[in-house]
Formats: sequence, C-alpha cells, structure tokens
Amino acid sequence: MLLALALAALLGWRLFGAGGDPDAVRTVTNPRLDAYARTVTLTTTNADGAISWRVRSPDARHNPRDGSWRLVSPDWRVETDRGPPWRGRSNHGLIGDDDTRARLRGDVVMTRQTAEGRTRLTTQRLDARIPERYAETDQPVTMTRPGLRVDAVGARVWFAQERLELLDDVEGVYDAASP
Repeated sequence: MLLALALAALLGWRLFGAGGDPDAVRTVTNPRLDAYARTVTLTTTNADGAISWRVRSPDARHNPRDGSWRLVSPDWRVETDRGPPWRGRSNHGLIGDDDTRARLRGDVVMTRQTAEGRTRLTTQRLDARIPERYAETDQPVTMTRPGLRVDAVGARVWFAQERLELLDDVEGVYDAASP
C-alpha cells in the first residue's frame, strides 16, 4: 500500500510538474551535438594534392565537447604508394578534433584486391593515424588471403607501404594447394 502511494505521488509530481513554469523555455548550455550531416564524404590529400584517404558515411554527428565527428557505418578508402587501395567498413567511426586520428569500431573489415587475390583484415577496433596511413589494434584480428588464414592478437598496418605486422598469439594455416 505504501509503495502504491509513493508511486502515485511520483507520477502526479511528474505529470503536473514540480512547481516550475510549464511555459518556460529550457536552454541547454552544453549540447551533446552541435552539427549533424547526412551523406558525408571527408577527404585527405597528400602534399601533391593526390587523395590519400577518404571516408564516406550516411550519418555524421559533431560533438562540441571533444570536437570529434561520430560516423555511422563509414566506408573507408586508404591509398597505397603503388597498386590498389585498401577499402574498409565498420559499424561506427570517430574522427578526432584535429582530423588526424580516427577510430573504427564494430565489425571492422579492411580489404585489398590485387592480382594475387583479396587480402582481408577483420577486427573489432582499429585506431588510425590518417596522414601516416597507419593503423593499429590490440584486439583479436584475422587476416585472410587465398590459401592463408592467420589469427592473432594485435596488429599494426602501414597501408601505404603494404605492410602488416601481427603482434601476439599468432597462429596460421597455409594451404599450398590453394590457387
């Protein structure tokens, strides 16, 4: 009975206000979001003006507290010094306030298609330094290419140099008969 009275009082207070002016305009002094954009493309170029990195997202939100952009379902493209680019996707992305760092989170997949076949790197988080075209993770990763699968914990990737370093607990399976 006491619980029912307490709930009724709380509900009444909530419905009819706590004595404040119901017509008063509420102002938010520290918004969680100050900009929102749809179908966004962000591009970084090198000193020669050539594209070195590009991200596209159907939904981007700017957080004024830390100056970051939060991206939903971003698609990434990172150019190499020669040959095909790396392409990637993730559930979420975050670009820091200085536009030089990014964090991909949730089902991160990076792929590169060459004449020898497709190389694929998967993990749950990848932290990138955009101008350097470098990324790393301390999370479990899987790297596959035709006839090869390697699982590890942690990786460093130099996209421009086409170099991948697997850091710990590395186990692989190589199928010599695979094309």
